[in-house]
Amino acid sequence: MIKSILTPTRNRPNNCERFIKSVYNSTTTKKNVEMLFYVDNDDPAITSYKSLDWHAQKEYGGFKNIKFIYGEPKSVSISWNDLAAECIGDVLIMGNDDLVYQTDGWDEKLDEELNIYKDDNIYVAWMNDNINFEKHCAFPIVSRQWYECLDRFTPGCFNFGYNDTWIFDVGKMLDRCHYISFIKAEHLHFSTGKSEMDDTYARNRTQEKGNLYAKDQVLFNKTRNIRQDDRDRLRELISIGKVTKLKPKIIDDPDFEYVWVNKLKKEWAPASHKLKEDPLPEQTKQYEKLCESIDKYGMTHPILVAGDMRVLRGNQRVWYCIDKGIEMIGAYKIHENDVDKYIQKTYIHKNDYPL
Repeated sequence: MIKSILTPTRNRPNNCERFIKSVYNSTTTKKNVEMLFYVDNDDPAITSYKSLDWHAQKEYGGFKNIKFIYGEPKSVSISWNDLAAECIGDVLIMGNDDLVYQTDGWDEKLDEELNIYKDDNIYVAWMNDNINFEKHCAFPIVSRQWYECLDRFTPGCFNFGYNDTWIFDVGKMLDRCHYISFIKAEHLHFSTGKSEMDDTYARNRTQEKGNLYAKDQVLFNKTRNIRQDDRDRLRELISIGKVTKLKPKIIDDPDFEYVWVNKLKKEWAPASHKLKEDPLPEQTKQYEKLCESIDKYGMTHPILVAGDMRVLRGNQRVWYCIDKGIEMIGAYKIHENDVDKYIQKTYIHKNDYPL
């Protein structure tokens, strides 16, 4: 799985490089990790960030991707979402420029831990930051399925704090929290004496805007109903993850989705055993051969479904699901006048079902 570490950073280019170096040196499979950073275009250290950007492309080129994004000053709650929109990861990890990754092979260990959620990929995980331990998820890790379901990584409404607390709270509502004590990503926070209070810490706590952290706490306490909505949307995905699915081996179009078999409008009635009222022997034989091949090799291509749930291509595969008690099937859901564009993506070639 590709892991995307998403980090807004301000006026800390040296800390930022320390963070990058710690991740790079502790990662086993560097091609499966990307690091994305958001830098305000009014950052007093922007020249140093651009120098680091240039240096990082050369020094840490083993990563899948390392990229600095420069833009208008905004809250970290929004910039985390901007980074999430840019990332390509299967796993989204909240980063910070005062973190140091310390566990060698953290990436492969994380893959192993998250594998227990493979049925639906809905979870909130976190590493050992050497401050909060299991008590609080300070740097949440979520899946792409989580992100795409909610269409955001962080709530986007906070000035500074409570982004992690929001995600953690939703995870607790779902009973899907997973603390990984043996993967250490130490948080060198000023409150524990591991770093000095600097302008970046003070900017959100004591400067002219007031204590933004306290303001975010008030907002957090008023928005539990929205987190409950998040929970309900994710809970639906968990339910879907528990159903049986006929999964295609080849998916090459964004219009792919899983559809409920019992909602599909099949072309032929079940009494005729999947084909016609009076099927020819070779038609029945063809269906039986298809079933045997799917049993052995799986389904190669999705079926084609119209917006009104009519099956445009793949009736036999639908009937296979009915015979086997499979509840969902992979499909391209399209407008009927687009059928010609999809024929080659769903057509059954003799080599696809070799029996």
